[in-house]
Amino acid sequence: MPFDHFVVGAIAQELNDTICGGKIEKIYQPEKDELILQINVPPSDASGGTCTDIAGKRRKCELYLSSNSNRPALYLSTIKTGNPQNPPGFCMLLRKHILNGRISGVKQAGSERIVCIYIDTTNELGFSQRLILLLEAMGKHSNIILLEPADDAKHLLSENENSASANFPQGRVIDSIKRVYENVSRERQIYPGVPYTPPPPGKGISPIMSEEITLKYDLAHYDALAAAQDYTPLLYLNEQGEIKDFHVFRLEIYAGFRACAAGSVSELIETFYESRERAGRLKQKASDLDQALKTRLDKLLLKQQRLLEDIERAKDADAYRRKGELITANMHLIEKGMSEVLLTDYASITPENETGDRIRVTLNPQYTASQNAQKYFKKYNKEKNALVYKQEQLKNTSAEINFLESYQVFLENAAEDAQIDELREELSALGYAKQKRNGQRKPVIRPAYLEFKSSSGRSIFVGRNNRENDELTLKKAKPDDLWLHTKDIPGSHVILAGDGTTGTGDTAADEQSIREAAAIAAFYSKGKQSSNVPVDYTLVKYVKKPSGAKPGMVIFTHNKTLYVEPKKS
Repeated sequence: MPFDHFVVGAIAQELNDTICGGKIEKIYQPEKDELILQINVPPSDASGGTCTDIAGKRRKCELYLSSNSNRPALYLSTIKTGNPQNPPGFCMLLRKHILNGRISGVKQAGSERIVCIYIDTTNELGFSQRLILLLEAMGKHSNIILLEPADDAKHLLSENENSASANFPQGRVIDSIKRVYENVSRERQIYPGVPYTPPPPGKGISPIMSEEITLKYDLAHYDALAAAQDYTPLLYLNEQGEIKDFHVFRLEIYAGFRACAAGSVSELIETFYESRERAGRLKQKASDLDQALKTRLDKLLLKQQRLLEDIERAKDADAYRRKGELITANMHLIEKGMSEVLLTDYASITPENETGDRIRVTLNPQYTASQNAQKYFKKYNKEKNALVYKQEQLKNTSAEINFLESYQVFLENAAEDAQIDELREELSALGYAKQKRNGQRKPVIRPAYLEFKSSSGRSIFVGRNNRENDELTLKKAKPDDLWLHTKDIPGSHVILAGDGTTGTGDTAADEQSIREAAAIAAFYSKGKQSSNVPVDYTLVKYVKKPSGAKPGMVIFTHNKTLYVEPKKS
């Protein structure tokens, strides 16, 4: 978890520069461990970031605080959150004490993962007072506390509180979003009326930073950067473009990752957490579809295995024909009532094997030799016909497996709710899933194709479901555009647009664009975790859709194959 004391210090400084003088106009508690303060910042005090003044107008900011043990955080949010109809008790208490109060400062408590938001307000008797809203971002011990400071701790702008070694605020707990009683912690209780007890001292160093200081710079280097407020908000992305971590310093431990600068510390934190939560939310939304596909695929894979076994057994059908022919050729040696007979296979006679092979043939004693022969011929014809039928069944089953596996790929790559809604609509229409009914059915918002640019500036389009695959390949693409798809691996159709001249899709002059499009095709396929993925490519004019084929299913000719490493861009 990168929300260490350096990140806390950076966001505290940013908020102090951004929302000081702002008036708290609304307070929400959307979740049991989250708060949102809507703050109206005067133009003269808005110095940048989310609250930047435009044309001399006031700006409204939403300050997000979370004491969630998995994601304690504090930042200015750009995402609108609904206000619950029945606000929790802590929310009502904050509205009573700090609503319409003005923020006079935001400070980090020493070098800890604690932020103090100083609020000037008026009590019930009309007297001015200063309260402190604390966020303790300490993992499972995270909390949000409203504190009435002691008389000698009410002056925010004292020299001591502005220093890096500021003491913890002292005072009485008015209430907290998580009450901690003695049965939970004997060392430190937090509930209304008790004196505020600071947590045990520590440096608040994250595991990542602990590893970082062993590589190049020691802790003093980063302390000096923090003291000078020399922050560099960076998101660290892997080769697939996925956000893996963030920090306010450039870290050597992430030298192999792509660093992406954020406009502010708030933007940095929000982007990271929203990216992580979006992935979890999408996974939850797609869980029933994923389970429906998995259930269906498990049945199809079992059917495929049984068909393969049946086909293997059916290959012995020639043995029945061979025995029927042997009985027919040796009827004079077979009498009714015999249960078996040993016959010579004349076809096996060779110069090296002059007597030929002897084959034991089982007989039904109640049948004549002719009847036994007919019985074997019937078994042969039955197995032969079954072999043809089961081979056709195997072909259809394998095609359906590939078809459904393509939807697993689409679900895995879905980045928006609308994409999952469209996949649900497709699978429901095909009978593989049930359409969710939540009152009146909402129309599906169809997203555009994914689009990338090659290094030479050519457009690369990617279908995100089988409907888009069909539209992209059969309607949008031009005959001389290049069509790409992973070889024998479920995935998206990819189109590399030509440059306007005939046949440009397959020119060696732009081989780099072809390789880049192939890498994207590999990324949006079931083989994205592999290191060397085969990708077929051909001109669109050589891609056809068979009559009656399922969505996304095509046939193609004149293709070539590239082996590439999957990359998103």
